[in-house]
Parts: sequence; structure tokens; C-alpha cells
Amino acid sequence: MGARLGAARIAAGLSLKDTAEKLRIQQSYLDAIERLDKEVLPSLGYALGYVRTYARFLGLNEQTAITQFKTDITASQALEIVGEPHFMPKSNIRLPRGSLAIGTVLACALVVVTWYGMKTDARSDAPALIPVTQTENWGFEPVQPGTGDTDMIALKAVGPSWVEVKDGSGRVLISRIMVPGEIFETSRKNLPILSLRDAGAIELYIGGKRLGPIGQQGYLAKNIPLAEVGQQ
Repeated sequence: MGARLGAARIAAGLSLKDTAEKLRIQQSYLDAIERLDKEVLPSLGYALGYVRTYARFLGLNEQTAITQFKTDITASQALEIVGEPHFMPKSNIRLPRGSLAIGTVLACALVVVTWYGMKTDARSDAPALIPVTQTENWGFEPVQPGTGDTDMIALKAVGPSWVEVKDGSGRVLISRIMVPGEIFETSRKNLPILSLRDAGAIELYIGGKRLGPIGQQGYLAKNIPLAEVGQQ
């Protein structure tokens, strides 16, 4: 937040001295706010008051500035605590030559193994993707789409694409993003009208016969009367 305040001040063509005079705040405090130097600043309460005034003067959101600055100053304190030693050894401990390099390699190997194990567990525990049913006529491919019914029209996703199918009366049969392997089926008697975002990601089947993708990959298609496809 201090860096944002400093950038806004510079963009406004103001020096620290000019700003301090206009706000009647010590120049050292404004400089400390921009550099996040808590040693120069007074108590946190006063510092946040200065941040509020500074942000208001520069046209920034006051509450956002206060919240972010408080987070920044707390984080900097936490980092300093982590960096401090928790104890001082009474005597120097001499390690065998090469111990540091070996220890570093082993530590890196442990991190990699642990990370890989976590990734493997995450993959194994991930639930299978189950589509939220919006119509009784779609799901993931169990058999050849539309096999055995010459009036059956099927759409199979070979890539992700938004798909919408309406029947002849305008009722929406499906309107969602289909994922690879997913199939939607409907009867030709419903007079389905198809619109989709990526014509190359959806293949058309009629009566179990694959006719290929709806169109070229990446092309948008609208209001395609599927009942008329394949008819002479």
C-alpha cells in the first residue's frame, strides 16, 4: 500500500515535501508510510490515521488503504520474527566438509517427494465429474450415440463448448458448457434448434451415424435446425 501511495503521489507531480506541507504531516512519516518503515512511524493508530488522510488526499479509497496497510505492516513484522534465531548455540559446531551440500540436496528431494505425493493424493481423491442433470437426455457416452433409433439426434462433445438446444416451441432442452465425452440426445420430432460457441468442439450423430463436427473449430454457430440435417 505504501508503494501505491508513493506512485499516486508521483503521478500527481508532488514531492514528499509539498505533500507534507499540504497535509501538515511530518515528511518523515509520509516517507516511512511509503517505505513501510514501522521504526519511524508512531503507534499503529496514529499511522493508520495518517494513511487515511494520505489516501484521501491522493484520491484513493481510504478504507482499502487502511486495511491493506495494516496487513502489510503486520506481515512485515511476522517476516522479521521468522528471520530471528530462536536460540544461540554456546559453541560452534563444525560439520564435516560437504555436509551442507548433501543436506541441501536431501532437503530438496524431500520437498519434491512430498509435493508429488500431495499432488497424487489430490488426483486420487478428486471426485468424478458428474454433470448436473438439466434434461433426461444427456450424460457421458455409454454406447454409440443414438444407436438403434433413426430419429435420434445426438451431440457429442470432443472439446469444451457452450451448447444450447431448443425444441420447436422454444423450450430450452439444454443450455450449458458441455465437456469432452459428454453427449446430449433428443428426437428429431422435437424439431431441435442448435446454437453453440465452438462448432468444431461438437460432433453430430443421427441414428447412430457420425456426421462429424458441426463446423470449423472456434467458429460460433446459431439457430441450426437439426431436424433438417441429413434429409434430402
